Amino acid sequence: MTTQPRSHSQTERIGINAVEAIFLNEFDWIFREQPVSDFGIDAQVEIVEDGNPTGKLIGLRIKTGASYFRKRGDDYVFYGEMRHLTYWTRHSLPIFLIIHDPGMRLTLWQKVERNLAVVTDSGWSITIPAGNTLTSAAKSFFAEGIPSDFPSIRRASMALDYEIMLIVRDNPTVYFEVEDWVNKSLNIRGIKVFIDDYTKDEPDLDIQVMAPARGLDDLIYSHYPWLDYDHVETEETMSAEVDVHILEVRLSDLGKSYLTVEDYFVNGRAWPELDESEPKVGDPEREEWDAPWVTDAIKRDES
Repeated sequence: MTTQPRSHSQTERIGINAVEAIFLNEFDWIFREQPVSDFGIDAQVEIVEDGNPTGKLIGLRIKTGASYFRKRGDDYVFYGEMRHLTYWTRHSLPIFLIIHDPGMRLTLWQKVERNLAVVTDSGWSITIPAGNTLTSAAKSFFAEGIPSDFPSIRRASMALDYEIMLIVRDNPTVYFEVEDWVNKSLNIRGIKVFIDDYTKDEPDLDIQVMAPARGLDDLIYSHYPWLDYDHVETEETMSAEVDVHILEVRLSDLGKSYLTVEDYFVNGRAWPELDESEPKVGDPEREEWDAPWVTDAIKRDES
């Protein structure tokens, strides 16, 4: 079974677009909507410093509509399910809750932390201060506490790409159509994913990406190390301003290993079927029973 892109209602789309505009225009950060269904993560944001992406990422949960602006004194309160709180507080990325009211043109934020949540038998709630408006003035609050060491960044990036890895694994043929704006510093400006046929009118998935890359090898090995690829063709468009590369992709050994480990995290290790004819641990028929260190230990016990 393939993983399909997630659809949003018109109301949700309004909120996502509004939040994207704030991060792009006021923060000057990179906003990437999650292209496939995730457990309550609508987008990721990458911090940009001096015009350069840093690899420092945060996750966003975006809720839209006046119904999410429930007053608690001068502030607001958000109610959620425990499964989401557990997932968000264990996530490899810091998770921020964003609520947007199109009517009031008001967008507020709160970082999801266990110590800020009030847990009851029916679920949990968290206070969203009325002063937490999503503007560039909040940049420092979002930047604090974001993991910046390379192991954490790599771990987070792999987790975010998990659903796309499943698409590559579960389909016989998958193609990436990569837009390379050759005269831009952030030259990679989008990747379309096609299953089986890259000549279709519409892709099966859009990956929103804006990143620097010094060629296809640099793109894959730096940003998608869980992939191997074969270069199918390149087409020049827009008066040679954009190169469109078609890559046939497959999981690399790293990608296969990651999915194996992730399967263990989710499902645990399957117990092997035991052959009752085989000697058991502690059975004198086992050769290991006569090993010198075992024999010496028995002698000491008997003495």
